[in-house]
Amino acid sequence: MASRGRSVPSGRARRLVAASLPVVVVLYAWATLEVGASPRFFVAVAAAALAPSLPAHRGGRIAAAAIIWFSLSVVLVRAASASVGEIVDRGVSDAYALAPPFVAATHTELVVLVALLAAAFALVAAVTSGDRPFVTAIVVAAGVGIPATINPSRNTIAMGALALLAVLWPIAVAATPDRGAFGPGIAVVSAVTVAAVVLAGIGARPSVAALDWRSWDVLGESHAGRTVALVWSSNYAGIDFPAGKTTVLRVTAPRRGLYWRATTLDSFAGDRWVEALYSTTQGPDGRSLPPDDLLPAAAALPRNWVKQEIEVRALLDDHVIAAAQPVAIDTRSVSPPRVLSGGVMVKAGGSEALRRYTVWSYAPRPTPAQLVTSPPSYPRSLSRYLDVGRPTVPPFGTPGRAAVVEAIFRDARFQPLLPYRTTWREAQRLTAGARSPFEVTVAIERWLRTGGGFVYDERPPLPRSLPPLADFQQRTKSGYCQHFAGAMALMLRYLGIPARVAVGFSSGTWNDNGWTVTDHDAHAWVEVWFAGYGWLPFDPTPGRGTLSATYTNASDSADAIRALGTGRFLGSSAIGRTPTRRGTPTPVEASAGDGVNWLGVAPFVALTAALLLLAGTKSVVRFRRSSVRDPRGRASAARAELAAFMCDQGAPVATSAPVSQLVVELRERGVGSDAFARAFSRARYGPPAVAAGAADQTRAELQKLLSVLRERLGPGRRLRGFLAVRSLRRG
Repeated sequence: MASRGRSVPSGRARRLVAASLPVVVVLYAWATLEVGASPRFFVAVAAAALAPSLPAHRGGRIAAAAIIWFSLSVVLVRAASASVGEIVDRGVSDAYALAPPFVAATHTELVVLVALLAAAFALVAAVTSGDRPFVTAIVVAAGVGIPATINPSRNTIAMGALALLAVLWPIAVAATPDRGAFGPGIAVVSAVTVAAVVLAGIGARPSVAALDWRSWDVLGESHAGRTVALVWSSNYAGIDFPAGKTTVLRVTAPRRGLYWRATTLDSFAGDRWVEALYSTTQGPDGRSLPPDDLLPAAAALPRNWVKQEIEVRALLDDHVIAAAQPVAIDTRSVSPPRVLSGGVMVKAGGSEALRRYTVWSYAPRPTPAQLVTSPPSYPRSLSRYLDVGRPTVPPFGTPGRAAVVEAIFRDARFQPLLPYRTTWREAQRLTAGARSPFEVTVAIERWLRTGGGFVYDERPPLPRSLPPLADFQQRTKSGYCQHFAGAMALMLRYLGIPARVAVGFSSGTWNDNGWTVTDHDAHAWVEVWFAGYGWLPFDPTPGRGTLSATYTNASDSADAIRALGTGRFLGSSAIGRTPTRRGTPTPVEASAGDGVNWLGVAPFVALTAALLLLAGTKSVVRFRRSSVRDPRGRASAARAELAAFMCDQGAPVATSAPVSQLVVELRERGVGSDAFARAFSRARYGPPAVAAGAADQTRAELQKLLSVLRERLGPGRRLRGFLAVRSLRRG
């Protein structure tokens, strides 16, 4: 059959053109997940991905794609210097943990996974774009849609326009009979894309992604899909824990209960505790933290350090998490963190930097008997930790100290502090006769934990006329960790003992030779300074630091009771009635969206289901026809398939139409089908010796006819034929 119009582009050129735009758009969509992605790398992958479109036979294209993908896998795995298992484990964990875009330089395993997924989609698009454009469209929709859903912060309209162009492009190229028709085809595709962009711009688009990949729990854990941001400041309005736990940290450290501290709230602003830290100088080797005069001499000895290897899984925070009193850090060739007062560290590159690091901390374990003998000998640099909201009170043991504190509440300059007079007097009453800072500390801690009638409540009553901590201590006696820690630190300062609020995480759960820390382990506690030991943790929140736990400074430990000579053990029975969920700074989920708006998505889901049902039904009918082994039956199946195609395109034939009628209809459309008719006749009516070969020839001639017919049809008519159901009704 002679071709009409201008010269027909070769099959190789057509496949290459059809694959070009889908491959480029798919790779670009995946590249947007990375900050610092290498353009050269993705250009090289694009060039390699287009190569499988060149072989004439589909088997050759598939083989070329497999070889390219395997070669790329080997190169990337070797470059990552990790095993395949490590790449999959860490990469998948990071995919759930990180809020995109992620920093490529610090997440090698995730970079490898992204590159291999992007290459896989691009290679499949290249293999199918020449002769299976509708399959290519599905592959491109998934290849662009997945990264677009992962990174919803990108310009969704622009990404959607690129995706639509890439989906329609191979269909338009496959339907173009010659080079001269490329222009109109491109114009149609561009017009459809512009119309979609206009509709999206005026609001005609779903409000959320119809498919939230982060709800897929491929790790078998309940944390799937969340990244957690924590606000490390005082918040007394209530807290909400998400229903499922999110693993935020994995800490390889000794099996010893430690608090993983993020920062300290070291200044009392009159109604709440705030972070008021100042910068210090980094150690000379970039690893050692600057000297701290509040650390004892023992802190300089490595034998007294606790090593922690920390992997940040799902925490968006620029603070470096470590056990209290860190002394050294190894950031694995990444820029060292900025060191603030009190050993608090902040990541130089923001929350996405420093996902894995090793830190050493000085974490002494003095016995209560040793702490009882620790004297109230305080360096001058501790005076800032005796500030109660403008005035600074005298240290514990100073003669006439109580009178100085009373005078604060009579001073007109400090009238905003008047609501805390009851707090001060209650602290004074509880510690009357105490002989050491440790005895004062455990008395206040014990009162808040078990003796003062306080209850743990994540939704406590809001304060009325008093500041939050004063109202908590005097009226509601109901709150969570921030209330308990804030009240204890304030009472200790009024008593002249340096104290501050620390925020971070409790130990978590011990498994696989390390600690798994979740967002439910976020917590606030109190750090108190003791001569000879530095800052030590105390926990006034009910249910923390009991005898069954490993927080050695708890006031209700048996050692503490013996050291204080009280003769009483408060036990865990009263504590056991408190809720098991602990207090935490306010967790904020950073995942995209609150769920699927099914009312808006339902029409799209219904339409997709209908299209899939139609395609599946036609495929089943076609398969049943062609599954027979008898040569005469195979020839009849080829005739029925040609008739069904013509029927769906509007020809006045049924699927049972004879070959003679099909030949006439095809001749009217300028398509010759004599070779098909001859092969069919030999297969259907010839002797058995030639029937098998003739059936194969009939199938080959059928494919040629369908290819010619598809080239004669535009995208619109081909789509209309796909949606038609005439062939199912006129059998």
